[in-house]
Amino acid sequence: MVLEIERKFVLDGILAINALKRDGILLDSKNVMQFYTKITPLEEIRFRKSENNLTMTKKIGKGMVRQEFEEICDEKSYKKAFKNSIAMPIEKDRFEFKINNLPANIDIYKGALEGLVTLEIEFLKVEDANNFIMPDFLANHITSEITEDERYKNKNLALFGMPDMKFDVKKALEILDTNKDIKLSFPSSIRSIDAARVLFFQIYKFIEFHKEEYLKTSNEEELHQIRVNLRKTRSLLKLLNKIFDEKLTVHFSKNFKVLANSTNTKRDIDVFLEFLKKQKKAKTITQILENIKNRQNDEIKAILSSLQSNEIFRDWEIFLKEDSDFYKGEDYDKPIKKIVAKAIRTQILKLKKDLLMLNSERENAIFHETRIELKRLRYLFENFIDLFAIRSLEKCKDRAKEIQELFSDLQDRDIWLLILDNIEKEQGIDDQAIAKLKSKIYKQIFKIRDEILKEKIKFIKNLSKVSKNLKIYYS
Repeated sequence: MVLEIERKFVLDGILAINALKRDGILLDSKNVMQFYTKITPLEEIRFRKSENNLTMTKKIGKGMVRQEFEEICDEKSYKKAFKNSIAMPIEKDRFEFKINNLPANIDIYKGALEGLVTLEIEFLKVEDANNFIMPDFLANHITSEITEDERYKNKNLALFGMPDMKFDVKKALEILDTNKDIKLSFPSSIRSIDAARVLFFQIYKFIEFHKEEYLKTSNEEELHQIRVNLRKTRSLLKLLNKIFDEKLTVHFSKNFKVLANSTNTKRDIDVFLEFLKKQKKAKTITQILENIKNRQNDEIKAILSSLQSNEIFRDWEIFLKEDSDFYKGEDYDKPIKKIVAKAIRTQILKLKKDLLMLNSERENAIFHETRIELKRLRYLFENFIDLFAIRSLEKCKDRAKEIQELFSDLQDRDIWLLILDNIEKEQGIDDQAIAKLKSKIYKQIFKIRDEILKEKIKFIKNLSKVSKNLKIYYS
């Protein structure tokens, strides 16, 4: 075990490199690739490949002085560790030299960290580090000292990417205003409020587009997209509830809930009609539902084109475009990656608890509540999964989609039974066709419940693996 005593600085990029090369100070560089298998606030385990040398290093502590344990690593152990790596691998070119007989190195980072150039100087004693005076030939190229800045530690660069990344929110909103279909890919260190404004604005542009199309065409898929994006907005507002002002978040969430709920009946009928197309002797039921569907269509169009609805969307657009401290919540300035990591993990823990409670004795209403929590998790996955270099996350996302479809199928069939009950009651219809249809739906319900209970154990294991890896981003 040795003590690592070092100071670290940011250089002005290639200018410093060129100057040092001209003075004959820098030797040839070597390529370094490193990754981590453990990261906590006070501990890290790093594997590094430098040319043909493989090492495993454990560091404990923070700031200028840390404990360091290093050992040679064989190829087999290195490859095994890489499969269990967390965060983003870091690649850089390293120049090693000496300043006043002190070991020093300059790192030129590559990939997502391209543009970052750092200088590190190692010392034998803390006193030497505190009293060190930088030579002019290097001091002229230093932009800042980052010895105590945890954001620039390699482990945090691996977790969150480039610190102090400048992001032009206004420009991003202008681009989305004319091209809503751009795939969003957020920098890891982007502020939460900047990422949230851009994401919610893109979702709003989807709602606006599909609303206009639905009002013109009455196409049920357009209505479905309105509904999905309204619910996505509400869920993300709830999950990321400390980015914006709490009162405004609640205000918009309530309004979007009213709009989304106004589409419920028509959506349920649309799905049921698709099912009825494949059923025999369902003509009478189909005709009744088509009539209800047409009435619902007119009502929804009236709601979506109303002055109240337009005011809600107009206020939401203004809110997202307005850059004011009045709209900011307590988490607005934190990296979105930290906020999302905690939100995903919190949602996973809640979902795991709900899944563990499901069994053959539970009523369908409990299954439906679990479906809502699962959908919220999927919204987080769909919009933020690219932020994380976690191999198990993509698999978990796919698994979540598959199992949510089962939950949705179960809920649909419960709703169909209610629709049939209402038809019998309101229309005074009592025939064998409805009885047979109900019997068929009940059989499907029991089959779907069995499938969910069969799949839940594997899914819980997927969730547990992801949850463990996410904690490092906000602990």
